[in-house]
Amino acid sequence: MEEETAALRDQLADRYGSAVTVEYLDIYSGALQDHPEIFRLLTMGNVPLPIISMNGEPTFAGGISQEMIEEELQKLGLTPVA
Repeated sequence: MEEETAALRDQLADRYGSAVTVEYLDIYSGALQDHPEIFRLLTMGNVPLPIISMNGEPTFAGGISQEMIEEELQKLGLTPVA
């Protein structure tokens, strides 16, 4: 999953520049405490990974679809720079 996240980071950076950041979060690391919305979902049980958040809110779970992410980015008013 970490490699897929890195690829997504590169692809979105190419299209949106610095307007979009992509972060990989290992749910078994201490970093989870900095993401209470993700922790809350995981404690509910049976939520498929990965969980994709946008503006701090979980938006997708169970896969990484660049197309769906870009659709949401455009709904937020972002347009590709390249």
